[in-house]
Amino acid sequence: MTAVLERTAPPTAAQGRLAKTVAAARYEYLMQVRRPAVWLVVLALITLRCASPFPPGFTSTTDHATLVADWAFNFIMLCPIGVGAVLADRARREARLELNDLLTSTPTSIGPRLWGKAIGAGAATITPVAVAWVGLLGYLTAQRGAGVIPVGLAAFAAIILPALLFVAAYSVTIPYLTGPALYRLGLFGYWIWGNMVGPRYGIPTPAGTPFEPIGEYPSGAWFHGVMFDAKQRGVHATGGEAVLSISFLLLAALAALAITHYVLSRRSPS
Repeated sequence: MTAVLERTAPPTAAQGRLAKTVAAARYEYLMQVRRPAVWLVVLALITLRCASPFPPGFTSTTDHATLVADWAFNFIMLCPIGVGAVLADRARREARLELNDLLTSTPTSIGPRLWGKAIGAGAATITPVAVAWVGLLGYLTAQRGAGVIPVGLAAFAAIILPALLFVAAYSVTIPYLTGPALYRLGLFGYWIWGNMVGPRYGIPTPAGTPFEPIGEYPSGAWFHGVMFDAKQRGVHATGGEAVLSISFLLLAALAALAITHYVLSRRSPS
């Protein structure tokens, strides 16, 4: 008994924050994944885009990498708008339900609540996309064989997931300042401008650059997928540019959460 007591150390502050963040993430995940709107909105946008897949004829290719990359491109064209739209009200949910005073009185500070919300609610809203992608891979496997599976998982991680994490982080944080309605309008405008208004229109835009969130650079560099706007800029993506594109999205997501954490901590005594 003495040996057991000697080995048992009280939890550190970091361990306590981690445990609270995990608990908050689990709660947020279970609350969000049960919302019918999460599934209906996200799956409807995926279906809408994939009903007429772009570019025409790519489904007949014999190259597994190109096939899954172009399917990933179709997935990511519209579904982040749905992910952001259904996440945008999470920031103000506590205020709407008059829970702010209750949450402030608990031992959990703003940090675990914010990061738990981002991780849990974000993962829950991405779940329908992952389920739809697994369903697509099952269909492609029945047609093309099991070789599609590892390439499909890699394409999801490199092309689809970074954009969804980027949108999820901003959808949990920016509505604190703008409110859900204005944020949804801004997200729609940004997504169209930043991904679909290419250089051919003569308007300054990140479309076709490594800073666009739609994943053209990893698609073209690693999977030989379509590069529509980047091609118009005369770009042939390299592996380094693909890494830059993904890194920019992930770092921007972390920055949004870190800055919001700092601002809310300054405002809150908890």
